This record gives sequence, C-alpha cells and structure tokens, in this order.
Amino acid sequence: MENKQKNRGARLKAWRQSRGLKLKDLAARTGLSIGFLSKIENGTGNPSVDNIQKICYVLGVTPNDLLTQKSEEELLIHVYQNSSYVLRSSERCLLYDFSGSVRLESIFEGNSNFKVNVMTLTGGAQEQYSAMHSYDELGVVASGSMSVTFEDETKYILNPGDALMVRANQHHTVACASEKECVSYWVEISSNNG
Repeated sequence: MENKQKNRGARLKAWRQSRGLKLKDLAARTGLSIGFLSKIENGTGNPSVDNIQKICYVLGVTPNDLLTQKSEEELLIHVYQNSSYVLRSSERCLLYDFSGSVRLESIFEGNSNFKVNVMTLTGGAQEQYSAMHSYDELGVVASGSMSVTFEDETKYILNPGDALMVRANQHHTVACASEKECVSYWVEISSNNG
C-alpha cells in the first residue's frame, strides 16, 4: 500500500506542476490544507474519495489519470489500443477501494475521448460518494440499486438497466440504495475540442 501511495503522490505532484500550480494554489482551489496535500504528494497521506475528486476536478484530470500506475496505464492504453480483447473481471485495474464501501476499477482507457469504469458500492452501507468532474459521464446500473442526488436536491433511484447522464461540472452524490451491493458501469466522455 505504501508504494501505491508514493506512486499516487508522485503523479499528483507531476500533474500539479504541469498545470503551473503551487501547493498553496491547489489548496486554495480544493479547500484542502497545504499540509494534507503535501502529505499526499510525499506518499504519507491517504485522501478520501471526495478529496481525490476535488483534486482531480481542479487539475482537470480523471481519477484514472491520478490513480492508475504507469505500468497498468501502459497495459490499458498501449497493449489493447488497436485490437479486440477480453478483459476478465479478475484482470481489471483497481483505481481505488475505500474502506470496502466504494470500489472503482478501470475496464478501458484506450481512447482519449472516453474511458470505462466499474463502480461497486457495498450493500446496506450508509456512506455516500460525492463527485464533480470536468467530463460528461454516463452510468448504467447492472445490479443492486443506487441513489443519485444532485446539488439542487433532485434525487433518483436507479435499478438494474437504468441509465443516467451526468454532465460535466455537476456536483452529484451516489449511495447504495439496496441491501445487496450495487454494481454500475460508467463511461467518462471527454472532448478534445477544448
């Protein structure tokens, strides 16, 4: 785990510096302290899902960009880029797993315009997962039920087969709404037209 934290910290620092931001700039924009961000960059801090989302939003990157190790990223992008393939569930790239309540795995990253992830929310859990990002996102529930609440208090309950489009820059919160785990598939849709 310590090695993953150091790798994540190095990637965060590289993304931050590539954007011309100092730690104090990132702190001001995310609402997180300079000390906490420094700990993350040094591999000793363990940010929550919400904190990762805040950081990614400010940097204009996806959680995949921040959390996927280079060797895994190369496998996802380069090996499968120009070929058809099967990716077994046991071969997915784990992006994060927080307290066993929310797990995000990458399925496909071979195209700069979209990425596909699987989110698993623990059944019966009271925890919520909040996000806001710079890309559109399409989610489809495969099993279980999920509640999605937007900043304006609009709330939806999604069941297997239901889909939801979340536009860029919309704050939203998801939670498992069933006793059994909820598995959903999410397509991150980016635009290179700037």
